[in-house]
Amino acid sequence: MTDTDNLPAERTETTIKTRLCLMMFLQYFVQGCYLPIITLYLIQALGFSAWQIGVFGAALAVGPLLAPFLFGQIVDRHYATERVLAFCHLSGGVIMLALFVQQRFWPVVILGVLYSILYVPTMMLTNSLSFQHLKDSDKEFPLIRLWGTIGFVVPAWIAEGVFLANLQGEALNTGRGVVLAMAGVVGLFMAAYCLTLPHTPPVKSDKKDLAPGKVLKMLRYRHFLVLVTVAFIISIVHKFYFQWNSPFLSAVLKQADVTGAWEQRISSIGQVFEVLVMAVLGFGIKKYGFKTVMLVGLLSYLVRSLIFAYASTIGSVVIVKGFTVAIALTCLGQAMHGLCFGCFLAAAYIYVDKVAPLDVRGSMQTFFGTFVFGLGMFAGGFISGTIGDFFTSTGKETLLRTKWNIPSQSGIIEFTQKNLVGETSQMLRDWPGIWLSSAAIALFATLMFWMLFPKTDTSQRMAHTEEMS
Repeated sequence: MTDTDNLPAERTETTIKTRLCLMMFLQYFVQGCYLPIITLYLIQALGFSAWQIGVFGAALAVGPLLAPFLFGQIVDRHYATERVLAFCHLSGGVIMLALFVQQRFWPVVILGVLYSILYVPTMMLTNSLSFQHLKDSDKEFPLIRLWGTIGFVVPAWIAEGVFLANLQGEALNTGRGVVLAMAGVVGLFMAAYCLTLPHTPPVKSDKKDLAPGKVLKMLRYRHFLVLVTVAFIISIVHKFYFQWNSPFLSAVLKQADVTGAWEQRISSIGQVFEVLVMAVLGFGIKKYGFKTVMLVGLLSYLVRSLIFAYASTIGSVVIVKGFTVAIALTCLGQAMHGLCFGCFLAAAYIYVDKVAPLDVRGSMQTFFGTFVFGLGMFAGGFISGTIGDFFTSTGKETLLRTKWNIPSQSGIIEFTQKNLVGETSQMLRDWPGIWLSSAAIALFATLMFWMLFPKTDTSQRMAHTEEMS
């Protein structure tokens, strides 16, 4: 051991960290505008069915499929990261404003595809930009990233507390579209701010070695292959949450005759706890290691799904006490999101940065993001939409429970469905069936990671090995 090993890690300048914090705040403010309640808006205002919700959810995941072979290559080899970010947010803001005025199914889906192509890679690129300017990413990145979480929470209180205040019924259903306009305007502002970020040029060395090629070689290492595979599976569960959480919250609230817009604010509980988790994530990784921390995140996905499944059965009892327990459990499930995101997804991004060769960090982040926000979310959109369709029916006689001779009707909640032409009908949705399906997928991912991911933390060794090769 040399004398330099005992020296404290060098710290990043405060001005740089402040600029990165604001970048993260605006980056996730845009997403926080629409993501928590887009499903509820599409169902109640535009009349999308469960399957159509799945198609739209899958459409939002098309963009990341191009990320490692397009945006990663661009920022690692050709253009500065901050300029690519500015272009993506400028174009994405315009598309989001177009979505605000669009009401037909296929135009909404096509615009969703275009938006995902532009927005989703920016999540990985902001990570990559941060890592390249932070001198101690283990400790500093979680604190930078938590400002993204704060940015995700703020729109809920602006939209529901200001723009949707005192609205009810059909006016509330259609009024929720204001979140798309908010996302568009802030996206345009973010585009301008990106041009002021620290200059992050592409790495000039090793020009003959395409960045994606170097990244794909990493799959020969067991720890990276297992992480990518598990990330793909758990992202399906992640999609279940964002696709069905707002309709589920609406169903629980309506059972107790709670009116007004509360779904987005209740879902923000998850982001509040995410802030707390991110604040201590660096300490947790250093003390307990990556595998333990990420296992906590995976188990949280499983527990959250089970909590929602149970809460839906309690909520079916129309009594004040039953509702109190149901909403308390539902809020607890929202809080679990902090552990889900922080302990698995955020920790995984830090791990990926650890194993990345220095000149392909952008491609490594976008490649990993492909399996989290690309293939996994794409599959998750269709899977969660199809399962939602399976557990949605026009009457008890066509429910899966009836076909399977299951006598219990607990957790089956009635709702009004409007189709694309404006006609309404009464439907039934089996919420325990939806959430237990999500729990089964989470259990599989957790067991795979627990059994196959190495116990030894190989991140530092891998980084050094790749740099010397």
